[in-house]
Amino acid sequence: MLFLKLFWRGVRDLFDQFMFLSLFSLLWWVCAILIVPGPPATVTLAAMADPRRMGAAPEMSDAVEIFKSSWKRSWGIALLTVPFLAMLLWNLSYFAGSSHTLAPMIPLWIVMLILLFVLTLYTFSVAGSMESGVRNAFRGAMFVLVSRPFMSIGLSLLMVVLIFAMSITVLPMLLIGPALVASIVNRFTLTILGEEIVDPSSPTIERQDERSRGVNPDQTLLGRLRGNSRPRNRQ
Repeated sequence: MLFLKLFWRGVRDLFDQFMFLSLFSLLWWVCAILIVPGPPATVTLAAMADPRRMGAAPEMSDAVEIFKSSWKRSWGIALLTVPFLAMLLWNLSYFAGSSHTLAPMIPLWIVMLILLFVLTLYTFSVAGSMESGVRNAFRGAMFVLVSRPFMSIGLSLLMVVLIFAMSITVLPMLLIGPALVASIVNRFTLTILGEEIVDPSSPTIERQDERSRGVNPDQTLLGRLRGNSRPRNRQ
């Protein structure tokens, strides 16, 4: 199933660059607390979590350059999304369980919140990984959402559950939470946009041909353990 495959690949992307992305997660929290540098830090994190960067040595100078150049577009995205997310959350918390005349709007608000949340994630992902401006970032995000609406809804709900679970344990949320979300969303965004992502750990064409012909088969885990446990011949 494509959904689970992309989710698992996003998780692997994080752990393939665990130390580097953990550092950016901690820096993102500092910027988020300060509020003003929060949006550019989000775009920078999305750029650094781009799976197409794997296999190359991470450059802190690249992150600094993206952070400096993304203030205008990142705040443009934030101002067009975050206030509406906050308004929907406030409406749900205020009218839930009441007999107000607007209470029947709650199901609609929930649907709007789910769609707007994933659209926000996609937009920041496109802005960071594709270096897009505000208009193109929203265009790309809307294309991803419209192309795979049910997958997008599933991703939105999964991110809510994942963020809630990590928030309960606190430390995972601080250490890897932002980077994990960025890595997973990037996988969905770039794949649906049709961007080629080269896996540096995948076998070469020659090795794939050997496997298809049964030449030099891969050793099983048990075989590796047996091989390592054999005593070496003394000379």
